Amino acid sequence: MIVGAESVDPQRFTKEYCGLFRESGLMPKIKLTRFQITPEAALPPGTPLYATHFQVGQHVDIVGKTIDRGFQGVMKRWGFHGMPATHGVTKSHRRGGNTGGGGEKGRIWPGTKLPGHMGAQQIVVRAFKIVRINTKFNIIYVKGPNIPGETNSFVSIRDTKIPTYPKPISSPFPTYYPGEATQPLPDDIFDSTMHNYEEPTILYEDKR
Repeated sequence: MIVGAESVDPQRFTKEYCGLFRESGLMPKIKLTRFQITPEAALPPGTPLYATHFQVGQHVDIVGKTIDRGFQGVMKRWGFHGMPATHGVTKSHRRGGNTGGGGEKGRIWPGTKLPGHMGAQQIVVRAFKIVRINTKFNIIYVKGPNIPGETNSFVSIRDTKIPTYPKPISSPFPTYYPGEATQPLPDDIFDSTMHNYEEPTILYEDKR
């Protein structure tokens, strides 16, 4: 299934790209992402997706593109210590030093840590726990290490593939439909392990 994000003016794209959305009657999207789904989870074209597609307490995998750092040396790219500042070192303070072997194998081995382009790679960080969902603005709060990518960049969220974190049984399938909800959802849904900031943190009892 292909999911698009952020509608944009069709004049910004070619006629061929806009033709992908003509049959579904949608505006062209800035970002397109493909997800692998089962046949029974297919959605009609144009179905909106909400943050409540996931549930608090659920673990997800996040795919993003790391920040582009450009061409970097071994100290910044691989964390090398570098050469000494003095004691005969001349114009080699940030170099990597010897990279080859001796004898018949005197060559650069594949995988050697050398200067080169850093960042701008698609990586997957796994098992982020959803601790809060804002249903009013469709915001998902996760707990885990840093999410790859620059600020305001696109990421894709999917169910985690780690078997120790199964998907909740009560999650909506194939997705959440607001029209089928029996009662309106609150603006914020918190996980049981996270404190609601609108509730008091300390309670005092009057013993008089």
